[in-house]
Amino acid sequence: MAVPKGLITFDKLDLCLPYKRQLQIIIAVSSATTIIGLILTLFAGFSILISLICLALSVIIFALFGYETMALVKIPLAVNMNHPFVEEEPIGKATVHVKLSNDEWQELGKHRIRIIKDELIGGYNLVEDFEDYKVIGHYSHSNKKPRIMKQIIIINQALSLRDGVNGVEDPIEDARERENLDYGLLERKWLDEEELTAEGPLAKLINKD
Repeated sequence: MAVPKGLITFDKLDLCLPYKRQLQIIIAVSSATTIIGLILTLFAGFSILISLICLALSVIIFALFGYETMALVKIPLAVNMNHPFVEEEPIGKATVHVKLSNDEWQELGKHRIRIIKDELIGGYNLVEDFEDYKVIGHYSHSNKKPRIMKQIIIINQALSLRDGVNGVEDPIEDARERENLDYGLLERKWLDEEELTAEGPLAKLINKD
């Protein structure tokens, strides 16, 4: 489904450029490793084993670093022109949207989000991180939870910045007070402070005066 009019996807934002450059570097290094192996075999008389080793190294490099960075570039997140991610002076209400696994775009409400495993079709559902954990929709078919959590952290940061523009109080502290209450629905697990720390360009945006 096409992005709704007036929204800008995360990969089109200037904020995403450092992640794109990082991905380009990873692809370049991975490709160069393979090419070097071929050159050594075809023109320098080395054994074909060298090419196979270089190819294996290329795959390992991309597997270790490429997929993680690609997950950040491809965050299914979009904001409107009033959101701080756009780095323009807001002239109205800021909004945050996510694309669900069925390619439908959904505007997020006032609460932060989290994921819970979908035991029926696999992957993870997106739910509101509030009281009865209202299901927003099926978020991803992937089972790579750490990779998905990096996306969720950035989406929650987008929600926090949205609320700042819209003059809405941050609900995180209220949610922490509910931590000791047993709702009997889900096991809550707050991320460590280290995990919640913004990285790269997001840190500059969130921490700026």
